[in-house]
Amino acid sequence: MKKIISYLCLLLFTLNCAGFKNIELPESVIENNNIENINGTYENFASSGNGFYVRMLTDVFDRNTNMFNWKDKYDPKNTKVKLQMIEKNKLNVIFFKNEKIVFNKNLRVELKEDGYLYLKEKRFMLDGIPLVLGGWNIQKSRLGVDENNNLRIQSNYFYCNGFAVLMSDWKTLHYNLTFEKQ
Repeated sequence: MKKIISYLCLLLFTLNCAGFKNIELPESVIENNNIENINGTYENFASSGNGFYVRMLTDVFDRNTNMFNWKDKYDPKNTKVKLQMIEKNKLNVIFFKNEKIVFNKNLRVELKEDGYLYLKEKRFMLDGIPLVLGGWNIQKSRLGVDENNNLRIQSNYFYCNGFAVLMSDWKTLHYNLTFEKQ
């Protein structure tokens, strides 16, 4: 049993389940000289695009990692998200609910040549016993700014769930969302 778990873990870490390789690349105008364009306060709801697992900006930065808990972690209607680059590879994320701070965290990011800031912290979640009764989920996200200074998020969500190994399924979902700057 230990060998099986070891092999599954090795397989999981060697595969790139939620990559961005075959995804259409919307224009992003972030470069080293204008990385501060991402700074600002954004609406929590997307102005364009939608998804099931990634619906709001709070889902990108602080997801509820328990897949069986469908209750929202934050009140989506009254929550605003403020982004601030504090170092070359650090993004400060603050959630406000009625002008009160409910989340404040520095996240590691990397600016790549395609003009996107990639979140270095993958969201890896285990639920139950993988493939016996449960599974795992991986979420990767990248951020960009369009020509109107609105925030563009591309998020890939890979999940693999199963019951008794025989009935398992995995999928990768791709989300393109735009959030208006205030």
